[in-house]
Amino acid sequence: MTLLVNGGPGSLPDIFARPLADNLRQSLGQTVVVDNRPGAGGMVAMQQLKDAKADGHTLAIITNAHAVWNPYVFPHLTYSPSADLKPVSPIAILPMALVVNPQLGVHSVPELVAKAKAEPGKLNYASSGNGSPPHVLFEVWRNQAGLEVEHIPFKTGPDALTSTVAGDTQVYFAGTALVEAMVRDNKLKVLAVSPCVNSSTFAAAPTMEQAGFPGYESAVWLGVVAPADTSDVVVNTLNTAIAKALANPRFASIMQANGSIPLHESASDFAHRIDHERQTWGPQIERIGIRPN
Repeated sequence: MTLLVNGGPGSLPDIFARPLADNLRQSLGQTVVVDNRPGAGGMVAMQQLKDAKADGHTLAIITNAHAVWNPYVFPHLTYSPSADLKPVSPIAILPMALVVNPQLGVHSVPELVAKAKAEPGKLNYASSGNGSPPHVLFEVWRNQAGLEVEHIPFKTGPDALTSTVAGDTQVYFAGTALVEAMVRDNKLKVLAVSPCVNSSTFAAAPTMEQAGFPGYESAVWLGVVAPADTSDVVVNTLNTAIAKALANPRFASIMQANGSIPLHESASDFAHRIDHERQTWGPQIERIGIRPN
């Protein structure tokens, strides 16, 4: 089996794909290879999944971006989330953190907003690529706050993290798991988090709602999908294997150590979740007019 990951080694999807692959090897009795395919807003990985045989031997790790947001971001998307992807199971909720380079000299979301408004167009923010969660979620927040901040896309999350720590970019809205070590070492300053963070590193940080943006929800989910024509029998077998993996204490400890919340649903409930988010997020992203740089 091949598990496609739209992210490089060390990226958030990769962090969870590898222990998932290990658990699937044990429960399914098959070799499971993690294949990193970052870039192009997930289109590289999704195109490979689209072209694969629908026999359950090629799967992909996805986020909200691949299943919900991309059609509203990329004018020429090379796959259709609704026609080419078959939901198998979610695996985790990933809290997000708004962090800045300490040299920026801001210590709260209001201070960041004030600085950005005082210097329109001068600040920049990193993301793990066009259409990625850090890109879309920051743009939604930027629009709500009425700010002019330049987007600097990178190919992977670790690349964006390195840039922000170095000060080449100033702001990054990323998964808490990716930035926690740098926040702990005072190489990044955390300004706010999404509501569901269970980590002493972020204990003092307000939520985005508490920072003055009511109704703003920034958590990201990870899930597994198969090619569209994969049979329900195969999908249900894979869903059961993923449920078993998530129940493994060792896998659960890896998730907890990386700030995530395990999430399992039936394949049909996962499909309903995706359909609901398309209805709620789609019009919002379309109205803002998010486009690749």
